[in-house]
This record gives sequence, C-alpha cells and structure tokens, in this order.
Amino acid sequence: MRKKRRVLYVAFLLMAVVTAFTAAQAATSAQPGSEFDPLVTKSYVDEQIQLLTSKIGTGTPSTGGTSTGTGTVDEQVLNNIRTDVRDLINLTIDAFTRIDSLERQNIELIRRIEALEQGFVVVELSKGQKVILGAGSEILVRSGETTAISGELGGLADVTSAQDLTNGMKITNQHLLLSSRADGRGVFVASDKAFFLIRGSYTVE
Repeated sequence: MRKKRRVLYVAFLLMAVVTAFTAAQAATSAQPGSEFDPLVTKSYVDEQIQLLTSKIGTGTPSTGGTSTGTGTVDEQVLNNIRTDVRDLINLTIDAFTRIDSLERQNIELIRRIEALEQGFVVVELSKGQKVILGAGSEILVRSGETTAISGELGGLADVTSAQDLTNGMKITNQHLLLSSRADGRGVFVASDKAFFLIRGSYTVE
C-alpha cells in the first residue's frame, strides 16, 4: 500500500515538473504579440499601425511589416464621400420641399371641401371691391351692378346663358357663374352695394 502511494507521488511530481518546463519553454520562445505572449511590445504596435495605414493610405505595405504609404487617406475617396454627402443633403432637401408642397395642397383641398360643405353663403360688398374666386367656385349676383374680371387663362363661365364672360363684361343678375381656375378670375362691384351667393373658396379685395 505504501509502495503504491510512493509511485503515485513520484508520478505527480514528474508531471508537475514537465508542465512547468513546457510553460517556461513556450514563454521563452514565443513571438512578442503572439497568442502565447499577451504582453504587446512597442514594435508590434508600430507594425500594426503601419499595416492599418497602408490599407487606408495611398501606398502598399512591403514585406516585413513596413509600409511605403503616405499615411493619408486617398483624395479620390474623400471626394467620393463628399459627393455622396452632397447628394444625400440635396435628396433630403428635395424630400422636405415635396412634403411641404403636399401639405399646402392638402390644406387648400381641405379648405375647398369645407367651403363646399357650407353651401352658398351670402356676401355683401361695396363699390370698388372685388371677389376673387378659387378653382371650381360658383357665384351668383343677387343685386347690384357688377362686371367680370378675367384671369390669366380666361374669364368666368356663365352657366345660365352658356357664354364666357371676359374682363369688363357686365354680369346679368341671377345668373350662375363658375370659375374653372384659381388664376385671378372674379367679379368687380360697380354699384354702391352688391349682394352675392357664393359657394366655394374666395377672397375679397
């Protein structure tokens, strides 16, 4: 029994000595910066910096870890990045401009719908005033003397008499008039007072 214990003890000591010797040998022969030597030397750090510089610079690394690169980023790469950034900025500006335009159109559409839902409204104006109609708006002169105001692309459509009223033409009372475009078409008041029925968007000037 004692002999068996002695053999096991000797075997354990032998294993410990071999393990310690192997570790010491590996540490002695390990390359600085390798997986066997976790202590990073300055030469290893310099070598890695040169390799990284050669990848982003204008030169190419030579054998042995040295680099012939300038250490500066390629100017063509920078120009490409600047171009991409400018394109992205322009795209963003165009998108916001388009969104703003759509919002204005949406507001105008809502205003027209609300005006149409209200039906005809009574409007009273004095001499010298004028009503400028929006696209699709309708107007009917109840009383007073008025004349037509043409827009950039035409005049008012007299739906009742099936004729086009151009600038300065006298408007017949109780006739339904239609403005097909929002280009400045409207009605001018020539008498002291005039009453209208208007459906749709309009402005008084």
